[in-house]
Amino acid sequence: MPLIAILIDVLTLGGYFFQLNNGGPGVYLLGLIFQLIMTIVLLVILVGYHGKKYSGFRPEGYSYLTIRYGIIVISFIINGIVLFLYGLNYFRINDVVFSNF
Repeated sequence: MPLIAILIDVLTLGGYFFQLNNGGPGVYLLGLIFQLIMTIVLLVILVGYHGKKYSGFRPEGYSYLTIRYGIIVISFIINGIVLFLYGLNYFRINDVVFSNF
């Protein structure tokens, strides 16, 4: 599953560069939908993960994620933030994602 999360990250990065080079309202809408679908897929992977979630090293008051589960969590968080930024761009609230440098 961590490999699938990394593959989704690569696909969404490719989608970002596609939108960056071929901008327009239709392309931004397709990118927003694609990012939404990929974020939902990552949420399903995050919830459905059946491997070990926490490492054996647990200092008092803390519990650390395993590397595999941590990759999935970080991937979900980053894609969720990017989805939020795509929404801001599409609804013309803030164009920080595609600001033409």
